[in-house]
Amino acid sequence: MAYVQSYSQIVEAVIPRDAWDETYFSLMSLKAHLQAMPGYQRFSLWARDLDSGDIRIFAVTNWENLESLEIWLRSRSTVDAVLRAMELPPRSIRTDLAEEIL
Repeated sequence: MAYVQSYSQIVEAVIPRDAWDETYFSLMSLKAHLQAMPGYQRFSLWARDLDSGDIRIFAVTNWENLESLEIWLRSRSTVDAVLRAMELPPRSIRTDLAEEIL
């Protein structure tokens, strides 16, 4: 029998290099905010330089149940909402949802 361990929002975005500092510190502030929310499990962020000079980020936010994820997705504090609010918004952004099944 399958067991769902977490429900996740996955965000992949390309950030202008000039927006990196604002983006990084905004996402770290978001992480601190998330830690107080019921059902929150983990926030992971990966980043790498691109040949164009931009930065590609990959962020995963995990929730222990679907209800907690759904409540958070209705808020203004999602990763994609934070990224879109940057002074220099992402050049591209892709958002997906996933379940981790054991």
